[in-house]
Amino acid sequence: MTYRLTPLLASLAALGLVSPAVAQTENLDDFVVSATRQARDPLDVPASVDKINQDTLEKAASFQVNLSETLTRVPGLVINNRNNFAQDLQISIRGFGARATSGVRGVRLFSDGIPATMPDGSGQISHFSLSSTESIEVLRGPFSSLYGNSSGGVILLTTENPRVGTELEVNQIFGSDSTRRSGIKLNKGNGEVGIVIDASTFRTDGYRDHSKARRDNFNSKMVWNLSSDTRLSWVVNYVDIPLAQDPAGLTAAQLAQNRRQGSPASVANNSNKTVEQSQTGIVLEHQFNPSTSVTFSPYYGDRKIRQVLASQTVIDLKNEYSGADLKFAHQANLLEKPLFLTAGLTVGELEQARLGFANVNANSNRDEANTASQFDQYLQAEYFLTDRLSMLAGVRSSSIEIESRDQFLTNGDGSGNKKYDEVTSNLGFTFRLQPNISTYVSYGEGFETPTLLESAYLSAVNPMTNAPLSPNFNSTLDAAKSEQFEVGMKAKFGNTKVNAALYTVDTENEIVVLQAAGGATAFRNAGPTSREGIEFAVQHALSKEWQANAAVNLIRATYDSSFDTIGSTNDIVAGNSLPSIPEKTFFGEVVFKPSSLYEAATELRYVDKLFANDANTAFAPSYSVVNLRASKDWPLDGGWNVRTYARVDNVFDKQYVGSVIVNQGAGQFFEPASERQLLLGVTLGMKWK
Repeated sequence: MTYRLTPLLASLAALGLVSPAVAQTENLDDFVVSATRQARDPLDVPASVDKINQDTLEKAASFQVNLSETLTRVPGLVINNRNNFAQDLQISIRGFGARATSGVRGVRLFSDGIPATMPDGSGQISHFSLSSTESIEVLRGPFSSLYGNSSGGVILLTTENPRVGTELEVNQIFGSDSTRRSGIKLNKGNGEVGIVIDASTFRTDGYRDHSKARRDNFNSKMVWNLSSDTRLSWVVNYVDIPLAQDPAGLTAAQLAQNRRQGSPASVANNSNKTVEQSQTGIVLEHQFNPSTSVTFSPYYGDRKIRQVLASQTVIDLKNEYSGADLKFAHQANLLEKPLFLTAGLTVGELEQARLGFANVNANSNRDEANTASQFDQYLQAEYFLTDRLSMLAGVRSSSIEIESRDQFLTNGDGSGNKKYDEVTSNLGFTFRLQPNISTYVSYGEGFETPTLLESAYLSAVNPMTNAPLSPNFNSTLDAAKSEQFEVGMKAKFGNTKVNAALYTVDTENEIVVLQAAGGATAFRNAGPTSREGIEFAVQHALSKEWQANAAVNLIRATYDSSFDTIGSTNDIVAGNSLPSIPEKTFFGEVVFKPSSLYEAATELRYVDKLFANDANTAFAPSYSVVNLRASKDWPLDGGWNVRTYARVDNVFDKQYVGSVIVNQGAGQFFEPASERQLLLGVTLGMKWK
């Protein structure tokens, strides 16, 4: 791999003038754990990391159903709401994950320490419970790969811990398109044991035709303080999506004719998706002594999916997954300076039963037993060389194996397997120029294996139908390998916080969409790609009542070589932009907060155009939208509190495309975003001691 460093980036690195983008709206002293696996002041972390706290989530005046409602404020993270609950959000970090056709990939997901990303790199977030979330951390850059396969970035969600006493909240939210959400949350504890229970039901008729959906969520977290040095947490998640109609994408002509329509084939064939998932896990933490601790986190879950595609094809998946992480942490002294060591083992197993049907009334024409497994070992060291200079280094050895056993042999045996072994390393230095200013430089290696979905079809297209060839395990796909380099600065000046990061990413064997048609998607390796970017965030308190926040992301993501494929219309030309990665994004807000009881804000979001194919011949134009939000707490006697909130998204009724389906064979690239949307909500809370 040829690693490239731009002259500007090299100069800034040498001068120590750049660092990570941390666009928090919370307390400036909030600690983060995602990069070091230890609680650290962000100024001591040589990585780009943001932390969104519970107050920000609550004051967002949203349905608290999708991460896109609050995480658009994070630079380097692009998260598009597809207005389609049959598909997960499109989430990408510095371009990683932008090509995902279903679910989330390229970004590592965790909820209370339990992976929401499977060993093959595929992930989903529909079970994330935002209404009981205490914080969300978003890690970007070289140190993301310390979490293993397909970690171009990391999102860690943590549920709030039980508090002493009893607290009960009920809420009701109404919005446009007959959207509504009802929820209840109980928090009860006595100092030794406690529990948080959160349940909600969400329904919508959808912005587009044929986009009705229902989602029911349950989340609980029970914590026992077994002794002064041992704590056990037990987490249970459940999500049921009994209905999620799929309107699919639109062609440019269909979009111009009626942007709210569903794809004619989707409507005619009633394309839809049902999902049911349950999972549980424990986190056992034990402190042997003040300098040594161990954490053990086993988990188990199952996820059932049945999807009817616009082509009438039916996909039936039953997934069982399990795994564990065992982590040891030790603090020592080396040359009279503190040294923090973390070592761990990670195992994971996904067993998938896949059935396929030509239509809802047909017999099975596809029957597979698929598996993905991982066995990783990692070691991380943080060393304070001086009072101002620290080093963070890590190494991870990963072994990933994916296999497909074809049990429907009428059309031949499409079985296959492939094993991917990789050792990645990371190194970063942080230097405190002053107590309130730090700079850093970091380097890291990463890799990304194909998922079971991406290996399901050969890297070839039927020239007669323009669709991927019949199901066969694609053993030709190699893992993509990347190198990242980043430099940056973090500073706190009184009422102002400024953060910036410059980075480059060089990737070999980028896995890209070859063609998506007829409900099937084929992938291929496309050779080297490069990304160069800038992230910048500023938070400034204008006065006691007014605050301004802004986050800017600039990225240039291109193919470095040309690549032609017989039968495909998606030939790659060197210099073309990688699709679905906007070159520029901006989030800004002005917040008015006269007291702790009232907050109002105006938000502005800008997203540059999104190319929809590798040829760069189709794209969704850039857009800007303005949003308004307000919330007010009304404390009452006897421990009662009423919170009212309202929100207007897309105030000026802008018509725009929110996301694209990369390389869609029929030209149905475009997923239109909602026009003006209204929300009104109320939460009633009560506390007992």
